[in-house]
Amino acid sequence: MGEEHDSDEAPDDVDQVIGSFLSEVSLWPVLVVVLGSSGAFGGALLVLVGIDHNPFAAVALVLLLGMTIDIAIRAVRHGLYRNLAKLVGLVWMSSFAMAGLAIWTGIAY
Repeated sequence: MGEEHDSDEAPDDVDQVIGSFLSEVSLWPVLVVVLGSSGAFGGALLVLVGIDHNPFAAVALVLLLGMTIDIAIRAVRHGLYRNLAKLVGLVWMSSFAMAGLAIWTGIAY
């Protein structure tokens, strides 16, 4: 009777949770919202660095780039956090798209 939830085991780490969001089609709307919201913040950061030349935003961008490089190295060399590396790459692409959209529409000026 206590064996009812054997097939619904909890994932062991964050990478498996992110992997379920990337592979399960029914969770893609949540992934789109995550990418849109984090892409908007990343795009604003890129606009602040590129257009406004804000030094504080530049420091934040350097820190984020350092963390991204660390995640990518761990994913390639050790096989750790592969799904997290994919998600971070998608967030960067979303950020560049949002920054380009802001510049193209004139919102950034």
